[in-house]
Amino acid sequence: MPKMVYVHIDTTSNAVLSRGINPVSFYQGIVHQPKNLLLLDPSSDYGEYESHTGMKILKGEEAVKQYFEALARHRITETVKWIDFTDPAMLKELTPLEISELLYFGHMKTQLHSPFFYKLQNNFVYFDLQDDLSRVYYRYLDEYYRILADKLTYMVLEKINDRKSFFRKSAPVDKLKVSLLQEMKGLFQEGIIFSFETATNENGQLSIPIYLVADAGLRKTNLLHDDEYLVAHLIYNQTNRQWRLDYTEKDLLFFSN
Repeated sequence: MPKMVYVHIDTTSNAVLSRGINPVSFYQGIVHQPKNLLLLDPSSDYGEYESHTGMKILKGEEAVKQYFEALARHRITETVKWIDFTDPAMLKELTPLEISELLYFGHMKTQLHSPFFYKLQNNFVYFDLQDDLSRVYYRYLDEYYRILADKLTYMVLEKINDRKSFFRKSAPVDKLKVSLLQEMKGLFQEGIIFSFETATNENGQLSIPIYLVADAGLRKTNLLHDDEYLVAHLIYNQTNRQWRLDYTEKDLLFFSN
């Protein structure tokens, strides 16, 4: 189980930089399932060749599903980077300038203009980065909150039951509400870590510390033991099966606006 989940949201471009959420967690959590994928690696060994763009594509929801199943089984070793699209016929309508912009996007992993292309009608652009990081552009940020809620719920379920004996029934965990995460919008814009490494489980309450970090601080794991960066706790009460947020200071409540 990952020891932490890192989240930084850029609300200008709807880009989410995160750690601890892999492509499979992404695919299982989204509502707008991709109909087709344009792979942003021109040398990709996966998919079928599309002559107009010179890139590989996956056509149809079944092909997309098989792609993510292959990722889950670690059968794809190349860097995961793609953009979804609605209508394969519209690929033929892309201008040389638009194709070059897509190639730049795939190479630099950052957009020149909008990450959402009118002709593609894409909902996502997905990039795996180094060190278990990903950058994903969401047309609808609510999609990410759902993915994060599912991931945190699952991690709490594992944490609560990690010392259960084989003969004891696992304790259930009610799903974390998206609305509770949406209250943290301001903190997500600053960059935060949910630290399961330093979580405590006392008196029927699992308490997960939340630390405020900048991008550069992501590798400084010692800050996860420094109360100076501690801004809140995400708490799951196992008795009444309810979630809540406890902020370390009342002044931090402005981040939820």
